[in-house]
Amino acid sequence: MLPPRFAELLRRLAEQPKPRPHLSRSRPRPRWLFPGMVPGKPTSTHGITQKLNRHGIMVRSARNSAPATLAADLPSPILAAVTGMHRHPALRWVAYARRDWAEYLAARAEDGATYLAERAVLPSGAEEA
Repeated sequence: MLPPRFAELLRRLAEQPKPRPHLSRSRPRPRWLFPGMVPGKPTSTHGITQKLNRHGIMVRSARNSAPATLAADLPSPILAAVTGMHRHPALRWVAYARRDWAEYLAARAEDGATYLAERAVLPSGAEEA
């Protein structure tokens, strides 16, 4: 889900794209939602960041909050696998989010032990407590 201000800007841009001259119209080229200065190329990351910041949309905080939010909910190996990042940055994001998974693992081990104990076969003649 996009922030409301950003969604409105995108909607207006998509409805009224700015006409851009093409050097050659013989081959149809993809139309970029954010065309760059070089014909046929999208705008740069730096350029789009500056434009969004001018409209009060701070891209840097959004780029940092997404991995931090995921790191708060996922262990580092899962975070690395889901996002495609290397395991070292995943470890740093999890450390930044300050999530200790030891408590989660202990609870899983305890649940597993309880599950096995509840389903243990009692020796013949033994009574349940």
